[in-house]
Amino acid sequence: MTSANDSAELAAAVASDSLGGYLVGLAQSAGERSPGPARSVRTTEHKGHKVTVATSYDIVVDGTPVTARLHVGDSGLLYSPSLPYHRFSSALDAVRALISSYPDHFKGGA
Repeated sequence: MTSANDSAELAAAVASDSLGGYLVGLAQSAGERSPGPARSVRTTEHKGHKVTVATSYDIVVDGTPVTARLHVGDSGLLYSPSLPYHRFSSALDAVRALISSYPDHFKGGA
């Protein structure tokens, strides 16, 4: 059974200012995290064979490497913890959405 205290803590955690701050922290620019390819690894077994597929995304915006955590799900769609509830069929679409959602992390542009 959930206590009133637990409910209040949950409500505070998902409040727009708390959740927004958390999500912005996930979408930090390359200067705040080490740049390099974002790697996603999926594994499965098929007819007795263990299969591993690793995908890497080396993302650069305006000449600056960006560490954007992009992951590929088993369906082939991409997702990012920085944009929960979104799925993308293209890495370019995912980066466009990150730029639109977090413009302060991407200097320059229009």
